[in-house]
Amino acid sequence: MSNPAENVGQIFNDTLPPSISDLELKSHLDNTVTHEYEPNQINQKKYRIITYKNLLVLCIAFLLQFTGFGAIGNLQSSLNYEANVGVNSLSIIYAFLVFSAIFLPHPIISIFGLKWAIVISQVPYLLYVAANLHAKAYLMYPAAALVGLGAAPLWTSKCAYLTETGSNYAKSTNSDKDVVVNRFFGLFFMFFQSSQIWGNLISYLVLKPEEVIDKIGENETNGSVPVVVKYDKCGALFSEKEYSAVEVVNKIDQKTVTLLCIVYIVICACSITIVVIFLDQRRKTSADTIPMMLKKSVKLLVSTVKHLKDFNQILLIPLTMWSGLEQSFLSAQFTKGFVSCAFNAKYVGLILIAYGVCDSIGSLTFGQLVKFFGRIPCFIIAAVCNYTLIIVMLIWKPNENQTYVLFLIAGFWGLSDAVWQTQTNSESCYPYC
Repeated sequence: MSNPAENVGQIFNDTLPPSISDLELKSHLDNTVTHEYEPNQINQKKYRIITYKNLLVLCIAFLLQFTGFGAIGNLQSSLNYEANVGVNSLSIIYAFLVFSAIFLPHPIISIFGLKWAIVISQVPYLLYVAANLHAKAYLMYPAAALVGLGAAPLWTSKCAYLTETGSNYAKSTNSDKDVVVNRFFGLFFMFFQSSQIWGNLISYLVLKPEEVIDKIGENETNGSVPVVVKYDKCGALFSEKEYSAVEVVNKIDQKTVTLLCIVYIVICACSITIVVIFLDQRRKTSADTIPMMLKKSVKLLVSTVKHLKDFNQILLIPLTMWSGLEQSFLSAQFTKGFVSCAFNAKYVGLILIAYGVCDSIGSLTFGQLVKFFGRIPCFIIAAVCNYTLIIVMLIWKPNENQTYVLFLIAGFWGLSDAVWQTQTNSESCYPYC
């Protein structure tokens, strides 16, 4: 497996990080995956067509799936804030992901092969998006748990498929394996990262604010029409409890939320259909029983824990924790307290487009800069950028005349996130690649 390719895979955050699959691939790829088409069994031109067809199918499938899932995830704190169901569901995803990453990828891939492992793992994402049609805890929480269980097999299968396909193609064309695999991963993540742009753009175009009687500042109702108020504590002073207790002027029309969910459901369903119809199977029948597979998964966990003997790995733990905190802050607190509060949830998608674009550009840029300046200066730049933005958010109060500030905050936060994602994962994985 190509080490640089997996490092490229770590740069994307909007959704469930590919880093969960690294150790699985190292331990099981050779015993789990094989290519269906031997280059010497078919002519070179046909093999090239088959290879790029499968690559394109995988790229489009993930683009569609995370266009729906990623965008609806960004809106959880803004739309599903009653009883904090939205944010809680995101926490459940990552809690179950820990279990999934340890025990599920190897058995599922061995039993079903890479194609059907991807399909099976895609279904929970569709169910989670569908649960947002009636966003209650008894629907959202089980769907979130299923997403967490499916995430690790999904990303492991994706990485294995790309690596195996790239390696075989390089061998058939007498090309450098690392170059080809890197190219395949680069193309994949070009599609994948753009899902943030399209998903957020769709939410901006579909969501509309409620039509309400503008009686800002009154404290009584007129007949059956509720009085609405302009909540004036957006930003650092934002209070979830106070915001939820008042009828605010910038709430989103529930009909447009339903329409948005339906659009995302259709997009996710198309993703699954494309994989089922067009993606070729990659598998190698395993002689291991399910208990033997689970035993290997436990050994994998033990080997992972042993990495903590490395002092550098211990030092990376706080950086990894910060990476998770800064992402959760943006997706939960920034979108709700700064964007939805001052404007409405419609603008969450528009502003997060700036985040996605800058994150993508930053990933490529810092990936090159680290060759010349090293990782430490890049970490310092990211930290200074984050701290500066935090200070700005503490003293600046969002208002309708300074919308551009929100775009700047989101954009520079994306640049900082690019450093944390690329360099922490690269530093963590490189010694063991």
